[in-house]
Amino acid sequence: MANMRTLAAQPRNKDLKPRAMRRAGFIPGVLYGFEFETRALQFDVNDLQQVIRAGGITRLLDLAIEGESEQEIVLVRELQRDSVTGRLLHIDLYRTIAGQTITSTVPLITVGEAPASEEGGVVNQLLDSLDIECLPRDLPDEIIVDLSPLTELDSVILISDLDIPEGVTVHHDYESAVARVVIPRSTIEEEEELEAEELVEGEELLEGEEPAEADDREPIEE
Repeated sequence: MANMRTLAAQPRNKDLKPRAMRRAGFIPGVLYGFEFETRALQFDVNDLQQVIRAGGITRLLDLAIEGESEQEIVLVRELQRDSVTGRLLHIDLYRTIAGQTITSTVPLITVGEAPASEEGGVVNQLLDSLDIECLPRDLPDEIIVDLSPLTELDSVILISDLDIPEGVTVHHDYESAVARVVIPRSTIEEEEELEAEELVEGEELLEGEEPAEADDREPIEE
């Protein structure tokens, strides 16, 4: 687990409604957890956006609440955005406990080149993240997918082929495909068109052949 980013928060101003709060440059949110009383918080919109852009939506964060000496280790559980503008509206944070497992979604990051690409194949990534369960300290920032084993057309990488960190349980079928080499549809269509043209040319050639002339020479008498 990499060094965690710190997300600053303040106890929510109860005198401001969410719309007024957003106009003032803050995003409303809540912090909740197992046997923990839900708390209403507010976050500076610029600080929150920076943390999200740095990948904070899938990583553990240090939550520093103004006026409190101890920080909480949290996960982003939900981000609400305006469906039209994409503007942040609300955030839900989950408070983790050191010895209690958590569920999260971890991105799959591809590295390297697939040798089959030199033969005209295209790598189709079928999964871009995994749902996992682990202790907070074991939560990976990402899981690497090495494309170098994709040496032939129709080669495939399964979840079971990945290097899953110790202590991490994957909530997927381990035989599920992560990436596969496919032949581009355009290539298939070109080959089908070429085969069709060759077939038509062959039929035209057969239709255009003249019947063999009969041999009208006199037989040779012995």
